[in-house]
Amino acid sequence: MLPATRLGKGGKETNTTTEDAEATTTTSAPSPTLFPGDPTSEVQSPPRPLTVESSSNPTELNKLPLPFLSIPLGVRNKPNSSKKTWAQKKAELLDQERRMQKRKIIVKEATRGYFHDFHAIRSHGGKTWRSPSTLIREDKALYFPDIQGTCLADRSTKHTSDMFQGKVSVVCILNSRISEEHTKSFYEETLKMYGDHPKFQMILINLQENSLKAYLLSLFLTSLRSQIPKKFHPTYLLSHQDLDMEREAMGLHNKHVGYTYLVDSGSKVRWAGCSFAERSEVEALVSCTGVLLNRFG
Repeated sequence: MLPATRLGKGGKETNTTTEDAEATTTTSAPSPTLFPGDPTSEVQSPPRPLTVESSSNPTELNKLPLPFLSIPLGVRNKPNSSKKTWAQKKAELLDQERRMQKRKIIVKEATRGYFHDFHAIRSHGGKTWRSPSTLIREDKALYFPDIQGTCLADRSTKHTSDMFQGKVSVVCILNSRISEEHTKSFYEETLKMYGDHPKFQMILINLQENSLKAYLLSLFLTSLRSQIPKKFHPTYLLSHQDLDMEREAMGLHNKHVGYTYLVDSGSKVRWAGCSFAERSEVEALVSCTGVLLNRFG
């Protein structure tokens, strides 16, 4: 059960927990708007995302309602930009649980068709969950993994864990033109409202896990600069980092879909969205971003 931070009057947060919800339902009649899957519901069971097999009928899948994201996304250990020591690398190599996880990922990829992600877009446009209407509580939120990339502005190497410090960040993971449109549908109004706030930043991560494609893109950085608005250059990263181990934890279910995250100054994922935004999701991102920025005074 994921406790949520609700937005009260004046942009203040109100924490709700399962215990609070149960106490409410025992002392008063339940509201007609409280039903499973409703983001305003006090009690939610964490649903599985609507992931599909390539053989699934997209017409039938489109009839199924998308679940709301009710579990925190991210990794449990706080990331940093320091280079791993030999002892840390050795510990990872000998970690039985990590090795089994890698094995499961390899088996999963081997048993999926090459066009699996492409076919999955036919149902709900590749959207596998709806964004919550509230912030994920800070004490329950998980961390955004450290992603290293080449900065579009000056070709320097930057780490997201360093960029998050002291800022409220809307982070977009994209790898194609359509994924750019996905993320833009989320952040456009938020950028318009808070773009000039000194503690707000947009981070765009062009993630190309295919080494050849990443290399080709690196050769055309000048051309890429001309296509990306200049204000985004200092926080636009071109990365070829392998995120297979973090993909499931981050909700990255489709390589052709754009993903948008709201990350606080402590590197925690406080909100997330995927594919094209619905109107309620756009409003939620604007509202949640305002709550975090108000904490800076």
